[in-house]
Amino acid sequence: MKKLPLITLAVLLVAVLSGCSFLYPNWGKPTDSPSPTKTSTGTSTPDPTDTETTSPTPTDKAEATVEIVDAYVDSPNGVIQVIAQISNFSEDGGTCTATFTSGSKTVKVSQTAESNAANTQCHPMEINLGGLPAGQGSITVTYESTKYYGVSAPSSVTI
Repeated sequence: MKKLPLITLAVLLVAVLSGCSFLYPNWGKPTDSPSPTKTSTGTSTPDPTDTETTSPTPTDKAEATVEIVDAYVDSPNGVIQVIAQISNFSEDGGTCTATFTSGSKTVKVSQTAESNAANTQCHPMEINLGGLPAGQGSITVTYESTKYYGVSAPSSVTI
């Protein structure tokens, strides 16, 4: 009878610890990807590393179905966490860009994407809360590679 609580505890511990791998199975995997890039526009004084980029919508590429899996404010760490995937194909080498917009303030961060068994997953993206206005904001994720292009539906966050 004493083994049943220990077995139950062990099963629950395994289930809890493996839960994150369902959202992003390579979470702790080291990558050769560059660090996130940041683009900021708005009324604030730009950082020397901030740049404005505008790119036309590629029309010669197949459509990527981009889905935001999760976008939430992580106040203790001072970031907005964004997890996204592309559900209609699996490939390596594309770029995911999360764009936060609130009023006239826009901030972008980019990460590489990698192939998963049935889809393409964006590496987790973090948008620094510093300088972002309090209140309601919108996040979209854009995916682009040599073959595909797509933009997610907006996801709402409150800072």
